Amino acid sequence: MSIRARIGLVVVAVVAAIGVWASAQVFPQPVNPPIVLSGSDVGFRITGRKGTTPVGTLVVRVDGNWVAVQLGGVSTSLGTP
Repeated sequence: MSIRARIGLVVVAVVAAIGVWASAQVFPQPVNPPIVLSGSDVGFRITGRKGTTPVGTLVVRVDGNWVAVQLGGVSTSLGTP
């Protein structure tokens, strides 16, 4: 097989792989107005859908308004000191 044929096959394979990857990308579909699924003071604001999966933000009720939260974490060491 000549070098040109090999390069051509590689180019075709790369283009096909990019096409498969691009078709697999699913972008969230916006929901207007955003829906809040909630308890009394904690909720989940749905802002879109990615396929059938809801996409959104965790929110809490502060003075009657829904406010997005930022979760904090505690760093721990898994090794022995």
